[in-house]
Amino acid sequence: MDFSRNKTVMGVVAVLLLLFVASIFFYNRTLNDLAASSCTEDASICPHAKVVETQNLVIAVLVIVIAIMAGWLLYNAYFAKPLEIAPIAPEAKSAPARKRKIASAELDSDEAAVVTIINEAGGTVYQSDILKKTGFSKVKVSRVLDRLEQKGLTERKRRGMTNLVVAR
Repeated sequence: MDFSRNKTVMGVVAVLLLLFVASIFFYNRTLNDLAASSCTEDASICPHAKVVETQNLVIAVLVIVIAIMAGWLLYNAYFAKPLEIAPIAPEAKSAPARKRKIASAELDSDEAAVVTIINEAGGTVYQSDILKKTGFSKVKVSRVLDRLEQKGLTERKRRGMTNLVVAR
């Protein structure tokens, strides 16, 4: 992961985690002192001593985990090298789209009008633009495009709420 964009945020989170660790440490020390002063019996038979041992173990694990997290955040924010994204090789880039033209042989007048608009647009046009330029209804444009697709001359690709008409 590249965390270089969030150095400040990560630094603040790490400092807060370290402050949390310090507060847990001092709280635990206070509880240990309180338990030690409340036991009037021998430490081996004092009920508080067993609780304090468990408490110390849990808090030690918690402090270690939080300290590791804070250290990891600080390291990634300030010392780790950002990941470099390899540039795309020129041969891997897609070739620019060729402008395709459809021959208008054996087309009726409506199909020819739509094909002319597709050819003028360089082989790719939105279906809504065909509607505007021809003045045909939505149904008529859909039917003309259906016939052109059946003839293998065009293809419609869904783009959001409209279709992109592409010459084959």
